[in-house]
Amino acid sequence: MNNVVAIIVKTLLNLGIAPNTKGYHYLRDIIFMCVTSDEHITNFSKTLYAKLADKYQTSECSIERAVRHAIKSGWYRHNEELAEKIFMNTLQSTNDIPTNSVFISTVSEWIRINCADLM
Repeated sequence: MNNVVAIIVKTLLNLGIAPNTKGYHYLRDIIFMCVTSDEHITNFSKTLYAKLADKYQTSECSIERAVRHAIKSGWYRHNEELAEKIFMNTLQSTNDIPTNSVFISTVSEWIRINCADLM
């Protein structure tokens, strides 16, 4: 499991997500849950935000807002080559910022597919 966390951390850092934000920690946990469990990948906003809200003793709305902020702020300083590999055709243009659900599901699937041998 440590390999999975290391891959997630490296990916988030290369996508410009700053580790000093709450959203970074929430994204790390959400993506870990999605990568390690098939059931969460399609229904994470209802179940995972609630689990994280309990874990961090905050509201689901706060989790969602922090994740959105981390994605938006990181998007302007991400590794272009990696972002292109991960997001390929999921965004309309290169200026589009992915939504929380697109970011989480796409990164989770990319890690699951491309790093399966390391898990």
